[in-house]
Amino acid sequence: MISVNEEIIDINDLFKKKYHLKKLLQEKNISNNYDVINVVGTNGKGSVSNFISQGLQKKYSKVGLFTSPAFLFHNERVQINGTPISDDDLIRILDNIKNNFSEYELTFFEIWTLIAFIYFNKNNIDIAVIEAGIGGMYDSTKHFSNQIAVVVTSIDLDHVEILGYDIKSIIEQKLGIINNKKAKIFLASDNIKYISNIKETLKHEDFVFADDYSKVSSYQKINSGLALKVLNYFGINENDFDITKTPLGRFTILKKYPHLILDGSHNVDGIRKMISSIKEISDDFTVLFATSKEKDYTNMFELLNNNFKNIFVTDFNHFKSWKVPKELSSYKVESWKEFIDSFKGNLIVCGSLYFIPQVYEYLSKGE
Repeated sequence: MISVNEEIIDINDLFKKKYHLKKLLQEKNISNNYDVINVVGTNGKGSVSNFISQGLQKKYSKVGLFTSPAFLFHNERVQINGTPISDDDLIRILDNIKNNFSEYELTFFEIWTLIAFIYFNKNNIDIAVIEAGIGGMYDSTKHFSNQIAVVVTSIDLDHVEILGYDIKSIIEQKLGIINNKKAKIFLASDNIKYISNIKETLKHEDFVFADDYSKVSSYQKINSGLALKVLNYFGINENDFDITKTPLGRFTILKKYPHLILDGSHNVDGIRKMISSIKEISDDFTVLFATSKEKDYTNMFELLNNNFKNIFVTDFNHFKSWKVPKELSSYKVESWKEFIDSFKGNLIVCGSLYFIPQVYEYLSKGE
């Protein structure tokens, strides 16, 4: 498969802001011929999308999953029944659509959304779980039709420069993914604190809050409970599949005694939930943290510093990596690889989902 470190799509597409996928779909007469469950939210989208797609395989022959970001391989973004798109199929689709990239000024994420459209149609899937990128109202995943359900994971402030600087704006953006008034709407349990904003935005749409699932760690109680609420609606229960099988990088325990845990907690709400789960294991953890440059590193660092005795920060090899600011230079680790190799106690490595895969790949290869 194709490593996320390989540029199979021009990285400059990431910076285009025209959002012309809708125009392309209309002019090329491309639409999806399968039912769609859209997943939006701030935290937990990847876990919830994976849980739901796993469970749906007990009822449907072909279940598509569109998710991001990729962890190790680009192919992971587009899957059928848990199997990523093959290199041959991916390259074939890219060759057929690459002339449209500049013509329609497609963003990186729009290109992947288009790949999912084409691949799922070609394989005549029954249903697809579609994870949004950012927001919902203007997200390219809103262009999938035949929407039968919308799943809203934990909502908090993130990508504020795009979605707005207050919860009301964030909620409006997330719920803007709805394109079918008859779609069933499921919300994570911790969103109930925003009930007034949600009611104001949804008006008369049919929505329900999920319960927490008590049989897993606190980190996944909300996500598992939400996924199970959705699956119960489709006649699938917790005994039909493994609800504890989380995606790589979501509180992944690589070893115990001492613990080494990787977690892609990349915003304030994610850090809070990670801390809660760590405290269930031990109070004696050291933190190695790296984030993306556009994130709220000040509040994330403050949360970590208030909850752990020892915290270190670092940067990593990616164009989105932050550069550790001068005020945190006393906490900085120059080489995260050397630091991890030499560390002896309980360690949680957390932060950007661009950083965590690099750590996982390094440790897996034993380099």
